[in-house]
Amino acid sequence: MQTESDSVFDYIFGLTVPGVKLELGRVKQFVENIGNPHQAYPIIHIAGTNGKGSTSAMIASILNACGSKTGLFTSPHLVKPNERIRIGNIFIPNDFIVNRIDAWRRQIEELGLTFFEVLTALGMDYFKQEAVEYAVFETGLGGRLDATNIVDPIACIITAISMDHENILGDTIEQIAGEKAGIIKAGKPVFLAKNCKAVRAVMEQKCQEVGAQLYYVPAKVEILAVQVVKTKQDIKVAFGGDMLEFSLPLLGSHQVENFCNALVTLDGLGFELNSNSIQLGLDQMSWPGRLQTLQTEPLVLYDVAHNPGGLERLVESLIQSSQSQVTLIAAFNARKNIKPMLEILADWQGQVLFSVFPGHSSIEKHTLIGLGVNEALICPNLEEAYSRALQIGQGKTSICFFGSHYIAETLYSMFQS
Repeated sequence: MQTESDSVFDYIFGLTVPGVKLELGRVKQFVENIGNPHQAYPIIHIAGTNGKGSTSAMIASILNACGSKTGLFTSPHLVKPNERIRIGNIFIPNDFIVNRIDAWRRQIEELGLTFFEVLTALGMDYFKQEAVEYAVFETGLGGRLDATNIVDPIACIITAISMDHENILGDTIEQIAGEKAGIIKAGKPVFLAKNCKAVRAVMEQKCQEVGAQLYYVPAKVEILAVQVVKTKQDIKVAFGGDMLEFSLPLLGSHQVENFCNALVTLDGLGFELNSNSIQLGLDQMSWPGRLQTLQTEPLVLYDVAHNPGGLERLVESLIQSSQSQVTLIAAFNARKNIKPMLEILADWQGQVLFSVFPGHSSIEKHTLIGLGVNEALICPNLEEAYSRALQIGQGKTSICFFGSHYIAETLYSMFQS
């Protein structure tokens, strides 16, 4: 039996229409109509191709651990849209969503708001109701025309940028960087993560144009040592004249870089942090889908890597974790350009399998075959892919699912009782 919240979620999902032109007019008008709730608290705004979600989660968790009530808006979700809007590890409740959508429905339809625009407004309004002291907003797609870009933040963060969404953002790294740079605001500090020279040049030019101070994170903090300990990393960094040590509950060198993004940003904004509060924030952070352990015997991992940059980081992380022979199971989104990812997978030392998954978002079998994937390596579903992987590794070889946020619900039902 469908509940009221199920009906409302169906309605919101129904607002996702292919081909909707990105622009800020609709959402800007709507949030003005509901009182500009996002102006009630300071905002840190984050864009990038990879690492923006993890960086956002670290910043919000550390601020909460320091006693500053902080909202976190991210996308996409893994299982339920409530995950996108949270304070600490508490998601926005169904009742709030139902009540707001009921009150807003006429305006939603008159303005033609999209799914993401409605979720953005929900996050802004919920954080105001809950009287957060700060909020961290991650962009959904790009930056310049992303619905979150109506905010006037206290700082912007640009994380690692690589090729993704080329059909929307542009087919060169400079064009994509230009779209991400669209969140930069006059007079507001910009914290730039480790990036190639081309990206750095775009950001430097944008900051000069609008009068924003640019801080390059790798120039502010030095990573001295990283040691993988099971599902964590013990790290040492040189920062502000001190050597600091932390235990990071996420694997991969890219996550160490994301932590540095958070550390430099919070320090640059003048927050009084100490090692204990930072570690508490890391310990309290819940951020699934990032080399997440689903099972230990045999080891089964899940990572949301869904573009070439993300896959490169996943491969690097697996090698660093002594998992260079893991069986990879790729489940790609139909909207992604997977040719570069297939090239990366061609060099993997272990077995690689491919799987389709429920829903219209999955890449189709014939598409994989057309791109040169051996039909014998393509499985009809994730369960079959797992069975094949167990047979190949005789139940001893580690397995890693990756390729899409949309496979999370199925995987959790398979491995979490």
